Amino acid sequence: MWDTHIHCLDPECHPFKPTRTYTPPPAPLEELVVQTRADRVVLVQASIENGHYGLMDHLQRIRTEFPHLFARGIICMDQSWTTLSNQDIDALHELGVRYVRIHGFLGESVPNSSSLEEQIRLFARSYAVQRWGWGLSAQLSLATWASLSEFIIHDTEIFRLCIIADHVACCSHRDIGTPQFEAFLKMLQTGRLYVKISCLYRRSPDDIRHMKPIIQSLAEAAPDALLWGSDWPHVDSNKRLDDSRTVSTQVDIGKELEVLRGWLSEVQWRKMLFETPEKLFAD
Repeated sequence: MWDTHIHCLDPECHPFKPTRTYTPPPAPLEELVVQTRADRVVLVQASIENGHYGLMDHLQRIRTEFPHLFARGIICMDQSWTTLSNQDIDALHELGVRYVRIHGFLGESVPNSSSLEEQIRLFARSYAVQRWGWGLSAQLSLATWASLSEFIIHDTEIFRLCIIADHVACCSHRDIGTPQFEAFLKMLQTGRLYVKISCLYRRSPDDIRHMKPIIQSLAEAAPDALLWGSDWPHVDSNKRLDDSRTVSTQVDIGKELEVLRGWLSEVQWRKMLFETPEKLFAD
């Protein structure tokens, strides 16, 4: 079983960015190992982490201290990305990094799509993609995904680039049937895009069961495109707190998986937890 979206946070060894917008509590690797339900995990560099060194450290520790876990990594496309040499990329790949993440554009307004498209094209030309076949993971608003639809489907320069939409493409249950959601479904059906079924507690804070029509629409449109992620340790980054406080939310992953199991067919369930993430992350 795969969990494709996990954050390990160790601010004592790897301090957070001073410019962060929220301060989560520590989420140590030892705690993850005890709590995870998966034996194959993908660690994701959080936006508040000051570089990818913490993720590298955790990947190395899993290899040496917890070899029963199989781990992959996703680093942020932040200011440090442009400073990485080919040798740095080689080292990251050897540790298990396979994707780079764009984190942003979460508001209702859609950014200048041409600049975002060029950013994706530049990544597609990079050594990480050309040499190692890395993919792109992105946390963008549904409106932004919709604005990228024709680009993602038709642009020949990024045709071989694997792209993943984080956190159900930031949908809420109110998006069912909207033009933006229909555009997103169209992208999934072409096989050009994958989507993480994760962070449901943010997508529908009152009751994750409101997300049933969204999840079922995604699964019916593209059963090969779904990936599950726990989003451990379940930080509520929508709250803005200063350094004197911490923020997290209680999430019952067992209950979430039970609910999702009731929404999906046996084939959809197996693809989401086993087959599709194996195809995207195992190599």
